[in-house]
Amino acid sequence: MKTDEIVKLLKESGAFAWRITDTRTRGWEFYFIRHNLDQNRSKDLENIQITVFILSEDGKSVGSATAEMGPDESEEYVRLTIKDLIFQAGLVGDAYYELKGPEGDLIAEAGDIDINRISSDFIDTMKNIPEDEVTFMNSYEIFVSSVKRRIVTSTGIDVTEEYPVSLLETVVNAKNKEHEIEFYKLYDSGTCVKKDISEDLGKTFSYGRMRLNAGKTPSLGKCDVVFSSEDAVRLYEFFKDGLDVSYVYMKYSPFEKGKPIAEDIKGDRVTLKALRELPGSSLNRMTDQEGSLIYDEVLMSENVPLAFCGGTKFSYYLGEKNTFIPGNYEVSGGTHTSEELLKGPVLECIFFSDFQVDSLSGDIFGEIRLALLHEADGTVRPVTGGSISGNIRDLLKDMKMSMERTRYDSALIPSLTRLANVTVTGAE
Repeated sequence: MKTDEIVKLLKESGAFAWRITDTRTRGWEFYFIRHNLDQNRSKDLENIQITVFILSEDGKSVGSATAEMGPDESEEYVRLTIKDLIFQAGLVGDAYYELKGPEGDLIAEAGDIDINRISSDFIDTMKNIPEDEVTFMNSYEIFVSSVKRRIVTSTGIDVTEEYPVSLLETVVNAKNKEHEIEFYKLYDSGTCVKKDISEDLGKTFSYGRMRLNAGKTPSLGKCDVVFSSEDAVRLYEFFKDGLDVSYVYMKYSPFEKGKPIAEDIKGDRVTLKALRELPGSSLNRMTDQEGSLIYDEVLMSENVPLAFCGGTKFSYYLGEKNTFIPGNYEVSGGTHTSEELLKGPVLECIFFSDFQVDSLSGDIFGEIRLALLHEADGTVRPVTGGSISGNIRDLLKDMKMSMERTRYDSALIPSLTRLANVTVTGAE
């Protein structure tokens, strides 16, 4: 059934509120072994998600339930699905909240996305990556899509937009007579940003050579650590998560508006801004997944929260208006040059086998796959093995950030982030 036909059935259902998200994805997929095309295929998929909200008899609680279906289901099937959703939603008893209504003119839809051109850009980029006998592309996969999404709600939201979403998965090999290693890199983006991909893969090739000759990480105890790769995004997601209304409402986050998140700061302070558009991002949207308008807003300034973000339910509970679920964000650059941040002694972590930042506790942990140990005398040597650990709540007090910034899909963050007194457990 078409969306408008489902709307009619929902209006007749007696539901307190409802939301429909109709998403159509058209795209190409390419699978390369070395640079030889192994297979490719096209896709044209449509998915319809229906969420039904039910008000309790006393009017004090709201329940919701969600189902997904294809566009070819019969009217009878959709009627039964809505009936089942109403039953399921009646079993849920969240405190009362309301869906948002429309904000401004959100009806205009974007033009067509040229997935053929974007695909060609990716293929040309990969074919021109310089390789040699030591470092080379093992394989790569390219996924390019044009996504057309329509969100319709019982409160009057009806917005359609179309946007590109791309994914490049790569496996880089490095080998010598004794060893052969692989580095897996994934690049999410909207369109193909040739310069960013070429530069990053060039660095990955050089890191592969370093990894072949890396020694074991020594036990350094407490020392400074620099994050110079995409893993640093997880550090900044700690701040972004702490500004989410759901974390604040459930007391997972101690952040308060107008109050610094830490005292006795010796290093740089974080300014975090939500963005509707970030060139190259896969998350450039006019609205979030609930239909709320996304706009540019400073959420935290110099370590002081100014605004919270997030979904409708918890925003209603906190009395927050004009909130949205952010996709893109940027963190302002720090006050240090790259040379200052890499001055030894410091361990520069480049690749982890696993890296985690717990957004609730602030604990960080990473298993080192490749790092560079910068000594006080200026010497640099590659190391592998061992781990790092600490807690971002404590470490942010002496966090230093580079003035230069790097974009990793939807996040624009300082290129280098230096934390002091991180625990480094060696592999020796």
